[in-house]
Amino acid sequence: MRTLKLKAPAKVNLYLQVLKRRPDGFHDIETIFEKIDLCDTITLKKLNTPGIELFCSAGLAQDNRNLAYQAAQAIFQNTGCEQGVELRITKRIPVAAGLGGGSSDAASVLLGLNRLFSFGLSKKQLAKLAEQLGADVPFFIFPGARAIGRGKGEDLTTLRLNKKYWYILVIPRPIKVSTRKMYQSLRIALTKRASRAKIVLQALKKSDLTSLNKNSYNSFESVLVKKYRQILVIKKALQSSGCAATLVSGSGPCVFGVTQTRKEAAEISKSLRAKSKNWQVITCKTFSSVKNM
Repeated sequence: MRTLKLKAPAKVNLYLQVLKRRPDGFHDIETIFEKIDLCDTITLKKLNTPGIELFCSAGLAQDNRNLAYQAAQAIFQNTGCEQGVELRITKRIPVAAGLGGGSSDAASVLLGLNRLFSFGLSKKQLAKLAEQLGADVPFFIFPGARAIGRGKGEDLTTLRLNKKYWYILVIPRPIKVSTRKMYQSLRIALTKRASRAKIVLQALKKSDLTSLNKNSYNSFESVLVKKYRQILVIKKALQSSGCAATLVSGSGPCVFGVTQTRKEAAEISKSLRAKSKNWQVITCKTFSSVKNM
């Protein structure tokens, strides 16, 4: 096998509470991740010469500033591999939107190179490499659609939930958000807020979107709303269009609404596209693991 093609799914955070700043400068969090079927495509091809060649759409860096490139470097260094690879990334996940596209691409490169070159690294070993690249990257190493993330986000507990949901993602153009700057913006002499993660999990199991909306939480949302008025406008538009639950994903600025059916999601998406040309509206659902394309 000389070529491998993979899907790299985006994610939403159905719950995200930043707990405290750590001595190492990172933050402890509690979050509920869910993969969604909005995917980048990663194509890996063996080269006859050493080195890493990266080609990426969406105007992203094509050198070691790119997390996918760093992932290839990390696994080659870990294994002592001196062969070369060509990486091609077709972007569909909006950049700097809180949807984890860069992290997912990096995880797919680790998974793909492990298979393409028969390195034989376990999922735990790959997760260790992923942790060095970014706090969200380990989540995309494991096949499950949902997990609770603690620590920096890398301490994962897989969730066995069969229910699938439909999502309406709304990304306000041209806003791009830096996760690092968002953490810096939080005043984390943090409020002592009781965790509602277990309540959110119960709501997901019971398909209780009213409870999900009431108990879902994102520590970044209040900061984003103050900085970008569009965030609140989008939340209200999603709610008035029929979404029972809405939330910012990650550090934003993507706002998503949750529905039970494809029909509801399609109708809401259509109405939102008519409201503003500055909103990118995407319909998607809970991700189902697929075999390599």
